[in-house]
Amino acid sequence: MFAENYKISVRQLEILLLLYYFGTTVLFLPSDAAVVAGNACWIVTIIWGVLSSVLAVFLVYCGERHPSYTAVEWYKHSFGRVIGKALAFGLGGKLIFDAAMELRLFCDVVSSSMLPRTPQWLLIAVTLFLCCLAASYGVECTARVGEILFFLVFIPLIFVLIFVAISTGYNRILPIQFPDFKEMKESMPSFAPLLQGFIVFFFIFPSLEKRRHMKRRIWLTCMFATAVITVLVFLSLAVYGTEVLAEKLMPTLQMMERVSFSGIFLGRQDLFLIWLWMVTTFLYVSGTIFFGIELFNRLFRTKKITRNRWLILLVPLLFIVALLPQDMASAYWLRAGVAPWLSGIFFILLPFLMLLIDVIKGRGKHE
Repeated sequence: MFAENYKISVRQLEILLLLYYFGTTVLFLPSDAAVVAGNACWIVTIIWGVLSSVLAVFLVYCGERHPSYTAVEWYKHSFGRVIGKALAFGLGGKLIFDAAMELRLFCDVVSSSMLPRTPQWLLIAVTLFLCCLAASYGVECTARVGEILFFLVFIPLIFVLIFVAISTGYNRILPIQFPDFKEMKESMPSFAPLLQGFIVFFFIFPSLEKRRHMKRRIWLTCMFATAVITVLVFLSLAVYGTEVLAEKLMPTLQMMERVSFSGIFLGRQDLFLIWLWMVTTFLYVSGTIFFGIELFNRLFRTKKITRNRWLILLVPLLFIVALLPQDMASAYWLRAGVAPWLSGIFFILLPFLMLLIDVIKGRGKHE
């Protein structure tokens, strides 16, 4: 039973944010980082992870200035009614694009690994249907599902990573190299999709029950995610070396094949760990659908009793956009090309301008 007050705790927010970090991007990240940074790929991961943690704290600070605001109110407050609505529609486009690409890449992974004969449209439709069911019950439903599944996801992941670490030699990471500015710049598109989960900060503050020590807690959550992702990249480098790793399609899953658990139910660890990305994709897409509903509710001031009618618009759009790429490679390169621009505009440029305008106007209320 849910309280049906559409409220979640900061702890539930931390869990959602942590799971959002581990989307399909992590499947490809070690290979992408190795292509541009070589043996320094794991150091690049640390640097971008720390920078993303700083950005998360910045977004939390902005949100705490007006905790009753979502992005819609922030845009109107900062840029006026007309421009604010236009920017809100742009944010809605980003929501649809990010969720559709996440959904498509996940279904491509499932299709290639488990269900090669199942039509792609059917996988997308079934996953989208389940996500819509969760989104229709509000953010409280998604948060509680994340809270329940958190330990079922991370305990197996850490368990398998420990065995990979034990069975791996580490001579391939030598010599240790440090990235230069060019490598940092070229690696940015690979890490930009990791920020897609930060969309939660644009809608969640009116739904938070308490915000005590929130900036510190979000910082620690992001740093923990950075540590786990760095371990994944580091172990991938140690297992394959730079040249082989750069050629791998999904090294995060493929390196799990090194671990053998013969005699028990784990026959193929790579398929078992798809469970991790199944949960993260489900939670991210259902959360994004809920945020889309909230965005249109705030734009058009829809009554709560009819709030879910926006699913009629969002679901077909998500389904169509997810089907647009011809294959996994097309979806991957499309996201890699678009995600850095969308993240830069909506997560960095616009929040900075909104904070600057808010400070100049002197309307910030630190609650």
